Amino acid sequence: MNEHDAYMTDFMRVYETLEYWGPGSELDTQKALSRITGTPSNILEVGCGKGLATKVLAEYSEAHITAVDNEQSALDRLTQRFQQLGISHRLNTVNASMTELPFENDRFDLIWSEGSAYIMGVENALVQWQRFLSEQGYLVLSDMIWHTNTPSEPVIDFWQQEYPDMQSVPTRIEQMEKAGYRVIEHFPMSEQAWSNYYVPLRARVSELKPEMPSSSALHDIQHEVDICSNFSHEFGYHFFILQKDAAQ
Repeated sequence: MNEHDAYMTDFMRVYETLEYWGPGSELDTQKALSRITGTPSNILEVGCGKGLATKVLAEYSEAHITAVDNEQSALDRLTQRFQQLGISHRLNTVNASMTELPFENDRFDLIWSEGSAYIMGVENALVQWQRFLSEQGYLVLSDMIWHTNTPSEPVIDFWQQEYPDMQSVPTRIEQMEKAGYRVIEHFPMSEQAWSNYYVPLRARVSELKPEMPSSSALHDIQHEVDICSNFSHEFGYHFFILQKDAAQ
């Protein structure tokens, strides 16, 4: 096993028992969905993880949901979740890269992406995913944004490594409008969404430390937890509810 494979094996060992793979909450997902006008019938969720947001989308709509992730174990857990709820007929899971989505144009009236668009770059996602939206379809995404113009030095150092393209809300909105979307609404994620992710993640790191004392992945995750716990007033996730411009 090479160094990268070993790192990813350790990384997935940390996350395999966690339900949340990023900040989120059912109430935040429900709030964002409630800002959509009309009733979506065909939803694409990009970066679905184990499907906590997917479950909310299913509970508060009658839509058929296509859920995409590149981690098969997450898709398996999502499938199991929908089977337990008796609604597996409304779910289609696809193991694919978000940069190479295998769908025809104009297929979905809603694309949903919580905390994952940054992987390919938000501006790239805005452009590349737009063709999959039907006329005046919606795109809802959450993204990490700055809360301050003067972040602390440790925070700058961390995000320069992890997310150098992190922006302010006004900058993201400008990019979204330039890409051909109308911003319907936007709001910061709740503190509960933050806690749902980082509290169990901190506990998981502490649990594994004795077994993985020299793991680079565990060290990096510990550093993220520390930064995001101590400086959360300087940055955070933000929801954006967008509608494809009729002229696009």
